[in-house]
Amino acid sequence: MFNRNEYLLSITNIFNSFSDDTRTMIDPMEVPRFAGIPTFMRMEHTYELEDVDADVAVLGVPYDDATTYRPGARFGPRAVRQASTLLKPYNPVTDTDLREFAIVDHDDAPVVPGYTETTFEEIEDRVDYVFENGASPAIIGGDHSTTLPVLRAVADEYGPVSLVQFDAHSDLWTEYFGKNHNHGTTVHYAIEEGLIDPETSIRIGDRGGLYGREDIDRVENSGIKYYTTDEFGENSIDEIRTAVQERVEGAAFATIDIDVVDPAFAPGTGTPMPGGLTSREILGLTRTLHGLDLVGFDLVEVSPPYDDQSNSTAVLAASIFFEALCALVAAIDEK
Repeated sequence: MFNRNEYLLSITNIFNSFSDDTRTMIDPMEVPRFAGIPTFMRMEHTYELEDVDADVAVLGVPYDDATTYRPGARFGPRAVRQASTLLKPYNPVTDTDLREFAIVDHDDAPVVPGYTETTFEEIEDRVDYVFENGASPAIIGGDHSTTLPVLRAVADEYGPVSLVQFDAHSDLWTEYFGKNHNHGTTVHYAIEEGLIDPETSIRIGDRGGLYGREDIDRVENSGIKYYTTDEFGENSIDEIRTAVQERVEGAAFATIDIDVVDPAFAPGTGTPMPGGLTSREILGLTRTLHGLDLVGFDLVEVSPPYDDQSNSTAVLAASIFFEALCALVAAIDEK
């Protein structure tokens, strides 16, 4: 007969058996994937990092008040965590085993609905806290505005970094509706505040219409090298990997907007844009982060209310996050 108390105790014992220098996920051969609290890949959950000695802290940022069309990305971290229970710890393509690293789910950054500037301060403080405790941040958004306070914390730690951006949009606009900060202005202010070095940064995935010819000038004058989706289609992933390796210097941060993927593969996003990458292409592109001095990354704009019944966007996002996480721990291993 099933004994609930014994079952719960078995889960507790699994977590308690983790050594001081290793944090891993629950073994699905002992506890089914659909059981238990869905932290990212069912990794150990902790609010405090002082005594954890983590290599990576997975952090959710459930905020979408800066969207300009369809909200819903506030539910992204929860959906990606839920989908991540399908993932397995070993990556045969990159020969990376996440069980060899101390990775924890650090819950969510505090957010204040309706107050963007206050939320930005809370996000920056939480990412600062991650760095102060010797971990690297792996972040699930949230709309793309939340990358700006993350980059502020990254720059506090490393100075201006190289940005690798997978995105259908440049996010170089200066304002919307007379206000500075929303999910389309992040990169503009990251450059203006000196958080990133545009001359060592690269973006892949631009496509779709613009507000006017001046937007082309804005992109060209930013200093960031970019490949449109059409240009990506004319180049192999190997050629793009070479371009990333040649362009990026020093500490690097990667930001992945799920709308870089075609809505046929990822419908659950606030600004769907036809003509994007396939799921196979974005997974291959994410692996181009290997070999960089990656100090953190985020994945943003997953909006579960617009996902399909199979949750295909969240499932793909979890797999992209896994690939980026493998690149991050590989960079940590090199240090």
